Amino acid sequence: MTIVVGYVPGEGGTAGIRLGAMLAESLDTDLVIATVAPTPWTNPSMARVDAEFVDWTDRFIDQAYSEVSAYMNSYPAALTWRFDHLDHRAAATALAAHAAGIGAAAVVLSSTGDGQLGQIVVGSTADALLHRCEVAVGLSPRGYRSPRDGLLTRVTVAIAGDDPQDRAVLARAHELADTMTAPLRVVTFAVRGGAMYPPLVGLAGEDEVLDQWIAQSTRAHEALRADGLVADDTITDLAIGRGWREAVDSIDWMGGEVLLLGSTREGPLRRVFIGSRSTTLIRHSPVPVVVLPQ
Repeated sequence: MTIVVGYVPGEGGTAGIRLGAMLAESLDTDLVIATVAPTPWTNPSMARVDAEFVDWTDRFIDQAYSEVSAYMNSYPAALTWRFDHLDHRAAATALAAHAAGIGAAAVVLSSTGDGQLGQIVVGSTADALLHRCEVAVGLSPRGYRSPRDGLLTRVTVAIAGDDPQDRAVLARAHELADTMTAPLRVVTFAVRGGAMYPPLVGLAGEDEVLDQWIAQSTRAHEALRADGLVADDTITDLAIGRGWREAVDSIDWMGGEVLLLGSTREGPLRRVFIGSRSTTLIRHSPVPVVVLPQ
């Protein structure tokens, strides 16, 4: 089992490497940091364009390796890592295929540099992976800094309620938390307003729907605990707010924590596929996010 980090020199910084290294150390596995260089044109050119392109890709890979090597010197020798150079026209395709080929547990990417510090902004490569990768996809917030000891502190799994899909995600979250010897927390997000239900029912109607959703989620948590899917010492929480930011901020978050999400039913089997709610939650998450394939 390996963690693959997609790295682009000069973009996103080392946040993705930090997350990948934390996951690798917590899983007691190795780390692969891969940079994808675009492939040249298949038809040779009469000009020197092709040769110049090859020169550029060589410098691109050399820069990536130099930056990665310099940064990884700060990690203990016990963390085994290597740098892989991939050639492909599409970075997402190359990373997904490489991860599958070496039996990786996850592909990790940094947020793009467009957002604020601490925010996850999904770029084109991450978006493609979130809709077709066959292994888990990890996303680090911009400027993410992992704990000094490099180990995961807690796994928070987001569920909608008590249905077969939630139970499957919970089972995998338990397995992951046990492997990493990290505590597990189960959270359901209840957001008041148009993000959860049509807002045309009026303010009183919105409050009533939210109250019903809270009661339903509480009963679902109790049912999961009664069925043994949530251990007695596992924290269950409801994140409630008038918007996603308020809901996310209504519960505590720890340094070194990750938010675990499951794929939606609409996605193809054995692949990651996320819907609009998961996309919104990723954008507002204050901690790294790991999305599991079905």
